Amino acid sequence: MIYISEINITSLLVYAINNMLSNMLSSINENVLDLLDKLAFINSDITKSLTSVIGTHPYIGINLICNSLIYGFLIYYAISFLLSHLTFSQVENPIQFVFKLLLCAFALNASHMICSGLIFICSHISSMILDLGDFLFGYDISFSSFIKDILPNDYFTSNSFSLFSFDGLIKATTSFGFLSLTISYAIRYILIKVLVIIAPFAILSLSSSKTSPFFKSWLKNFIATLFLQIFISIILLVCFIVDDRDKILPSQIMHIGMIYTLIKANSFMKEFLGGFSTDVNLSFPSISSIFKGGVFK
Repeated sequence: MIYISEINITSLLVYAINNMLSNMLSSINENVLDLLDKLAFINSDITKSLTSVIGTHPYIGINLICNSLIYGFLIYYAISFLLSHLTFSQVENPIQFVFKLLLCAFALNASHMICSGLIFICSHISSMILDLGDFLFGYDISFSSFIKDILPNDYFTSNSFSLFSFDGLIKATTSFGFLSLTISYAIRYILIKVLVIIAPFAILSLSSSKTSPFFKSWLKNFIATLFLQIFISIILLVCFIVDDRDKILPSQIMHIGMIYTLIKANSFMKEFLGGFSTDVNLSFPSISSIFKGGVFK
């Protein structure tokens, strides 16, 4: 008869947990780390795949729908203007309304170019910030170099992994942190495409004071989502400066602080400009919440 002591059972459980998490972290590191730069630093190429959806001229795609809605705005204004003589309600001056509607009509048909231009400006500014680090400190500022030059290689190796140790917690927190960043940037990537697609509707809504709040909300969210890229560039630049010059805290604590700051960048940007939140929390307490309603805030 074979007797299994409590110590052996505990050792087997610890080994099983460590082996499972080691394989999970290795899979995360192999599949996630290479995507960060592609998702975080976008350029105007992101809108090329949307050309067929928005339309290349006024009679295709979203542009066709919005150009048809122009007549709806005209009819709505004409009815409101006629009724204003009976109800004595205030309406816009006809000349002013027609002028605004014409400007919006031209702008909505050029919405693809306008959005591409705004994305190009933000991309260029973020590239200049990253190039500044290369010029001043000789670093190629990017997530790839951040992982390669700032974080120790031990964080991404599964050798002798132990969750029940400080080094094991650091490794797990680092991997789950980068997974959170990847999902968050993927959400931002999709949101930018969605905002570009609805841009013609947002521009058309500016033609009437009744619907103009929709344009203001769209513009705020679009600018905030784009500016996040610039903020990420600044945070990465500071991470290289801090790691090179500050030795106040243990390096492990500094590295976790850097990753957490990158994760909370969207929250900081939301405090400044508003807009959507793409925060994703994949810390250990929240892993179980995936099965209870998700991890998105």
